[in-house]
Amino acid sequence: MTIIDSTLADSILDVHITDQGNFYFLDGLVISEINEGITYSWEEAKKVIQAVHKFYGPNISVCYISNRVNNYSVKPSDWLKFYKNNNVLNGYAVVTKSEQSWFNALMEKVFSTVEIKRFEDLYEAIEWAKIKNNLVNNTNLAS
Repeated sequence: MTIIDSTLADSILDVHITDQGNFYFLDGLVISEINEGITYSWEEAKKVIQAVHKFYGPNISVCYISNRVNNYSVKPSDWLKFYKNNNVLNGYAVVTKSEQSWFNALMEKVFSTVEIKRFEDLYEAIEWAKIKNNLVNNTNLAS
């Protein structure tokens, strides 16, 4: 289910649309829906990260949800570039019912320093992400 087809559409604060897919900005969440057949790379991710920083500010604290409603691939090693550029996520959720899509995400997990959790339901992924955000934000306040 796409986010637009869900009851969450009213929660969308902004949308960043690219040739590669759509990125929905919610309160403390970025949800992506990458287009069919795309090989998503660091070059595209950099542009989206700039949009995220522009919207949320330079000191963002968000979870990323990959809503894999289409089949696409990611260059797993590009996660190293993500972290090398001092980018941070509170958590990373993959929403998919496809075993192939989850297998692709497992390859990303090798290069990611953040927990990657699988969900079959977008609503469950969002609830998990809210909990992760609260844990991280409460820890940062206590520091």
